[in-house]
Amino acid sequence: MKEKCLRCGKVVPWVCFCGNITLACFKIFVGVISGSKGLVADGMHSASDVVATIMVLISLSIAAKEDDKTHPWGHGKIEFAGATIVYTILLGLSIYLFQDALREIIRGTSKPPHLVAFIAALVSIVANFILSGYGFCAGKRFNSPAMVANANENKADMFSSIAVVIGIIGANMGFFFLDAVAAILVSLIIFKTAFTLGRQAFRNLLDISLPAEKVKLLESVALQYKGVKGINFLNNRRVGQSVWVDMEILTDSTKTVREAYVISREVRLALMRRFKQIKDISISFTCRERNEHRGKPLFFMRRRFKPTW
Repeated sequence: MKEKCLRCGKVVPWVCFCGNITLACFKIFVGVISGSKGLVADGMHSASDVVATIMVLISLSIAAKEDDKTHPWGHGKIEFAGATIVYTILLGLSIYLFQDALREIIRGTSKPPHLVAFIAALVSIVANFILSGYGFCAGKRFNSPAMVANANENKADMFSSIAVVIGIIGANMGFFFLDAVAAILVSLIIFKTAFTLGRQAFRNLLDISLPAEKVKLLESVALQYKGVKGINFLNNRRVGQSVWVDMEILTDSTKTVREAYVISREVRLALMRRFKQIKDISISFTCRERNEHRGKPLFFMRRRFKPTW
């Protein structure tokens, strides 16, 4: 990984933190003085992004700790826990904003928000577009679920600001209720994002495996070696930014234990080189034999030898 990317990965969470806290204060202040419910809701959304960024900074600092006796698989799951907490907070916030905007529509309003709210919403769109781009780049580069979660929040904030712009324009054209409708749309955007991504973060806490296409890619790399006749099983789990793999390869019965050991070692090194996100691989092997004299079907003889790497 390039040194420039490493520096960027350390700086991005702090840039997002400063950007979100500035946007939150700016939009809430302008929303209050301009009388825009939609912009206040959008500002609350940015405030929740501040909480999300704080969780990212905390989880990344814990996840960066070295493995130890009490945490042999590292501390990476703290990132999934942090993302789950963030999305739970966002779910509660979305429900509150929805109820508040609905009450405003029921009460009714006699004047539209000031057009300064329109300018503030445009500033928010541009700022969140930039912040989400930085966040996605760093999150995917480092395979960090916490960074990606934060980037998704900035992306959702950008779309909510677009809804606010439409609501403010409509309110100033005489449809006063549209500003509150924009606030409702903001709450629904927050709810959808929080529910979808929060469910994924929670599933990762339960040791969910990699997507099927990535598992097939792992298998295809292992099967490229002539000594590998098949794969009995391939188990994996994500721990934060890292992946742990446990697999058993099938070798020919003519191979000695030492030869099978060499093959398994080569497969391990190849996978580690090809997939940088893999933290460690445990490989065992099974030898295959065929009984030619009695015509019995293929059966397997296990040699439960696990090489020590």
